[in-house]
Amino acid sequence: MSDFREAQAELADSLDRGVVFLVGATRWGTAWVQQCLDTHPYVCARGEAHLSDILFPAVGAALGDYNKQCEKIANRLSAAGLPANAAGFDYTDIDHLLRTAVGLMFRRWVAGEETPPDVIVEKTPEHVTALDILNRVVPEARVIHVYRDGRDEALAAWEFNMGLSRGEFPRTYPTFSDFAEVFAGNWNRAIDAARRFHRVRPDACLEVRAEDIVDTPMTVAAQVFEFIGVGIDEDWLKACTDTAWDVAPLDLEPESWRRSFDDIASGHFNRQAGELLKLLGYRG
Repeated sequence: MSDFREAQAELADSLDRGVVFLVGATRWGTAWVQQCLDTHPYVCARGEAHLSDILFPAVGAALGDYNKQCEKIANRLSAAGLPANAAGFDYTDIDHLLRTAVGLMFRRWVAGEETPPDVIVEKTPEHVTALDILNRVVPEARVIHVYRDGRDEALAAWEFNMGLSRGEFPRTYPTFSDFAEVFAGNWNRAIDAARRFHRVRPDACLEVRAEDIVDTPMTVAAQVFEFIGVGIDEDWLKACTDTAWDVAPLDLEPESWRRSFDDIASGHFNRQAGELLKLLGYRG
């Protein structure tokens, strides 16, 4: 019992630290910010926990199945004239269990630290479309949203997947314009979800343009550290940005999409996300 109580106290402690979710449709941008933050001794930014896209659905499905089985047993007992109070979990219980799972994960991340960090950063880009769920489970958390011109990101994603694919990717997307249309829809939904969260909790969300990281990395890093509440001097700021460039270099060339987008691809992308591009200040 003492071990359980101790674990519960450590779990609560891990969630009482500053919790930050690092999200975005641009993977290399989020990786750069992660490495920049993790270099600081008061920050733990270990990687991708895939909470909303893997853990939460799996836990929800398991508990939903459990509830169904309990209900079947209760119905059989009731039909036999026996007491039948069905066990089960409600939505509040499920959120509590999800929060516990998050706390246990973060507890392991900081267990090996000589100096316990002030802030824990979790980076899963896909969380960008599930910020409402994360906010419900970890309401005290803050969000850093990294984005980039969706057309440049589409081209980078196309080239990356074509380099890895053994045939399935080009069969799914025979032409770049096919991929650009699908990617534009996903990019539009991701950015829109983050902006909705920002409107609801503006104090808890920082938006970072990947292009600004390339142009003024020290300025962006200073803004990020200020947002998460970690003080940093000039020397540490330079050390953090230098490490980020070494580990996760941002080889971005703004408007590189112009070399590869034909009229068809541009038309597909603009139908899905043209208004958002204008809203974010990206030229057509």
